[in-house]
Amino acid sequence: MTNSRTKTAALVLAAFLTTLGVLGCGKRPDVAVVTAGRGPIEATVSSVNSGTTRAEQIAELAFGSVGRVKEVNCDLGQPVRKGEVLAQVENDDLKSRLDVAAEELERAKRLSQSQAASRSNVAQAQGNYDAALMAFQKSKITAPFDGVVVEKNLEEGQLAQITAVNPVALIKIVDLQPRYVRAEIDEVDLPKVKEGLPARIKILAIRKEPFQARVRKVVPFVSSVREQDRTSEIELTVDNEQVLLPPGASADVEIVTERREDALVVNSRAVLGRGGDRYVYKLEGSQVRKVPVKVGISSYAVTEVLFGLAAGDRVALPSEKVQLSDGLAVDPQ
Repeated sequence: MTNSRTKTAALVLAAFLTTLGVLGCGKRPDVAVVTAGRGPIEATVSSVNSGTTRAEQIAELAFGSVGRVKEVNCDLGQPVRKGEVLAQVENDDLKSRLDVAAEELERAKRLSQSQAASRSNVAQAQGNYDAALMAFQKSKITAPFDGVVVEKNLEEGQLAQITAVNPVALIKIVDLQPRYVRAEIDEVDLPKVKEGLPARIKILAIRKEPFQARVRKVVPFVSSVREQDRTSEIELTVDNEQVLLPPGASADVEIVTERREDALVVNSRAVLGRGGDRYVYKLEGSQVRKVPVKVGISSYAVTEVLFGLAAGDRVALPSEKVQLSDGLAVDPQ
């Protein structure tokens, strides 16, 4: 009786374990897989924060003398030419003084040629003219280069002060030359970035698509102002594509330090390990096998595989739900 019950219990337990095994074998974990293939890859360096779009020339202009504004000949956003008078204060007396000084200088020169006046008289007349010209020029604001007006802080009839008294520029212009971008890179990336390297710059104030650029200067100095964020400064020339970029706009910088056109690449998430001990889990049938690989350049999206894989090989992506291991049976997705 006892033996019969024992046999029955053993058979039930065996059946249960068999059923459990069958169910377990049929419930392989879902694992996402990707395929290694050939294509271009870039190694890049990004700025640690947004850079700034800058103009080659910026001029903050003001009068050199006190006076009431007689006329303003420019407006915000208006292109101006070098030498163009943008504004002037009441200066009729200064203009009259300049005209008189010019006549006296011409007279002194004529008399000097006929030896009716000495050279000292000419020098004195020249000094009087230069002083009158300087005083007259101080009563005007003149564009020092071709540009566009980006600030205007004066109106006709107001009393204008000299620059030292008024800290705000009365007129501000920027040039029309191609812009450049100044940005900072992490100190660890300083050896990778060289003058002449290509780059992409996103200036969202203009558009989402990046502008092409090139590194024009690398400052070989590490700033320790922020001890936890030590950086070096770089400058990049931007191909503005005939678009007048606004100075002061933020610019996200990505520098291409290396590029290969036909590399064997795989999703960067599939490459595990550190340093020289790198590996992937290659799909073989319904199982994954741990395969050592040697990697080349890498980006956020893909990594170059120098050996260990071939084009067309499928590899598993790690996930929080599945602990990959050598020989694990999986259901590839």
